[in-house]
Amino acid sequence: MAAPRTSLGGLLSEALINLVVAGALVALATVARAALASQLGLLSPFMIYVAAVLVAGLVRGAFCGAMVMLGGGLLGLRLFLSPDGVAAPGSMIALMVFWGVSAPVLVTANELRVQLTRAMARLSAALDRNGRVA
Repeated sequence: MAAPRTSLGGLLSEALINLVVAGALVALATVARAALASQLGLLSPFMIYVAAVLVAGLVRGAFCGAMVMLGGGLLGLRLFLSPDGVAAPGSMIALMVFWGVSAPVLVTANELRVQLTRAMARLSAALDRNGRVA
């Protein structure tokens, strides 16, 4: 099956939407993590960012999820593991673990999104063949 052709303008608008969604998800995760900072301290600085990666992968796909992984990782490292500019011991390992955990989460979420899109297209085609409007 051939990939659909899109214009440069369409690609740019998709990239811009992905950037906005990724920024919003990183911002939301950062606010949530900052609100929980007094309870969590240095414990699980990237936990909420993994959820943001999952949402990005489900809603917008791999590119958006990768931007959330990058942005959330770097922002989480700076704000929660090195707030005074000096990285806490083990903070780089924590960042690598976050990226290592988030990558398969993103791949799985994106595959689920693709499979759901295909299933909905097949369902819609079947309903159209039977004379029903989806």
